[in-house]
Amino acid sequence: MNKDALYAFYGSLRSGMSNYERYKEALEYQFSARLKGFKLYSRGQYPCVIKSNSDDSVVVEVFRVINHDFEIQIHHLEMSEGYVYEETYIDEKKVGIYVYENVENFQEVIEGDWVTFFRNRVV
Repeated sequence: MNKDALYAFYGSLRSGMSNYERYKEALEYQFSARLKGFKLYSRGQYPCVIKSNSDDSVVVEVFRVINHDFEIQIHHLEMSEGYVYEETYIDEKKVGIYVYENVENFQEVIEGDWVTFFRNRVV
């Protein structure tokens, strides 16, 4: 887990999404960014990212998790779904991000923005 409790969330933990609503009292918004070097995919109800070339990017919201118990819960939630924890830099800040390793059967989200993709998809 990140030593400063800073995390780049790109999916269900972004503002207004399902897991954000669950943990919002423990999340302190820092800033939004387009993170280069990652490619976004849909797993159905949830997204995942992989490391990619520098032309690819994903929209993230960076939060500080201000409740350590919730930080642990979020970590266990992500790890139990098959994500791997890594760290990257955004604006010279080291942030945690949960990535996936095998996306061969998942749909690529070309625009890199999960919230827009999720809200506009045909169910």
